[in-house]
Order: sequence, then C-alpha cells, then structure tokens
Amino acid sequence: QRHEHGQPDPGARAAAHVLERLGDPLTGARVSEIAIAAKGIPHVFPHGVEEDAERASAGGLGEREDWTQIPLLTIDPADARDHDDAIWAEPVKDSEGGDGWRLLVAIADVSHYVKTGSPIDIDAYDRATSVYFPRRVIPMLPEKLSNGLCSLNPHVERLCMVCDMMVTAKGEIHAYQFYP
Repeated sequence: QRHEHGQPDPGARAAAHVLERLGDPLTGARVSEIAIAAKGIPHVFPHGVEEDAERASAGGLGEREDWTQIPLLTIDPADARDHDDAIWAEPVKDSEGGDGWRLLVAIADVSHYVKTGSPIDIDAYDRATSVYFPRRVIPMLPEKLSNGLCSLNPHVERLCMVCDMMVTAKGEIHAYQFYP
C-alpha cells in the first residue's frame, strides 16, 4: 500500500523483484558491474548508434596533410584500451638561432566519423566520456570507432588533427598551426 505521495505505508510489507544477479561482489569484474549498475553508467549503445558506426569509413578525406612518412609515436601505454594520441619531434634552430624543437601532436580525428546531430554524436554527448575500470572500459563511442578507425595503431593509416609547433629549448611555443 502507498500514500498519495508514492511512499509505502509505515508497516506495510515490502516487495522486490530481482532484476539481475551480479555474483560474488569481491571479484574485480563484479565490482565494476556493481559500479555500472549503481551509477547508471550507460553500457549498451541504443538502437541506431552501432548501425551508424558500421557505416563509418575513411572515405571523403578532403584536403589533408600526408604525414604517413613521419614515425609518430603513440603516447598511450601499451595496455591502454584505445590509442588516440601520438607525437613526433625533431631538433631545429628557433627564429633567433637558438636550439628548439619542431613538435607534432596528433589526435584521432573523431569529427570525420561523428557528424553533428548523428545518433553517435547525440549518444556520445550524453555519455560525455569513456569510463575506465581495472579490467574493463565502457567506451563513449562504439568499438568500430574507439578501438578501430579512431585508434592510432601501428602501421595503419589513420585520420588525425595535428598541431604542428615550434618550441624553444625553454619549452615556450614560438609558432603553431592546426590542420587535418
């Protein structure tokens, strides 16, 4: 029985329905599942999002710089769930003849695959970020993108946004430009 405000009557018998058994709560995987359930972390992509990701391709490259000859290095650790950042540097003389560096910083160009207002975009906006657990990740984007087209894996061409900059020996950014 309930009061008019939806609260149970004092002394009334409570009823519950088991929705899911999570198992031994002391294992790492179970702790993650309990956290996901307790915090309401979205872990299943809604209808249309996976389908939208499956249609994604590297086609329609447009005007891009070709840096395939540059040995970019990922800055994500080997055991990371995704590899979306990379760098490359070479020593140069700055504009005053001092020592400095040319530094390229590349990040996977998600905007090429996720169009504003698309099902993936709307879902990613609601998720806001990927959620990392010790042995599991709940990705912000479907796996085809997060671990595929938007992951800077070795010996595979990927689309990136790049910041190309000149850095002095003191670490000051002297000049920079951005491009796809």
